[in-house]
Amino acid sequence: MEYENIFNDPKGYKRWYEEHNKIYDNERNVVRSFNLKDCLDIGSGPGIFHEVIHGYKVSVDISLLMLMESKSDDSVLSDALYLPFRNKSFDCTFTSVTICFIDSLEKFISEIERVTKKRAVICFIPRDSPWGKYYDELGKKGHKYYSRAIFRTKEEIYKTINKYMKIITVRSTLSSEPSNEKSWEDNDIYYDDDRGSFICVEAITR
Repeated sequence: MEYENIFNDPKGYKRWYEEHNKIYDNERNVVRSFNLKDCLDIGSGPGIFHEVIHGYKVSVDISLLMLMESKSDDSVLSDALYLPFRNKSFDCTFTSVTICFIDSLEKFISEIERVTKKRAVICFIPRDSPWGKYYDELGKKGHKYYSRAIFRTKEEIYKTINKYMKIITVRSTLSSEPSNEKSWEDNDIYYDDDRGSFICVEAITR
């Protein structure tokens, strides 16, 4: 799939997060909890999580327009399945929802493992979650982004990550139904399990 063609509106992409600021705050809080530093951000887009990543940040994205909006320390135009870096180049790698726009889950995780020296934090929305089901339905109706997404189950993603690395931490947010905005979590709440729809796993190299 030519995903670069659907991610050609970085300002619109950022605007979605601004308009859904409570969702953004919840997701950002989970990412912040991992205390990330000096990371490669794979499928970074305009770098919406960079304010909660410390130190030196390198963005990788398939869309040049997205990279032009990023304020990272360095930017690289590349396909996430073929990262142009040497083995074990980064102490830390991070990726958020990129996994939903990758044709080959196995190749993606193997590339993350290859370039990671110590740990990776991989965030995603699984198919078997309230928000995953909601976004999947939007995709069937022709949504610009979600119509091209591939939502996978938690079990499938965990199994693939553990094949190449070792999951040591699981955290999540957005446990409520998408239709019930009043019940969405407060900004300072996340769970040390995968009950939520936005899940982040920390995996270490073997």
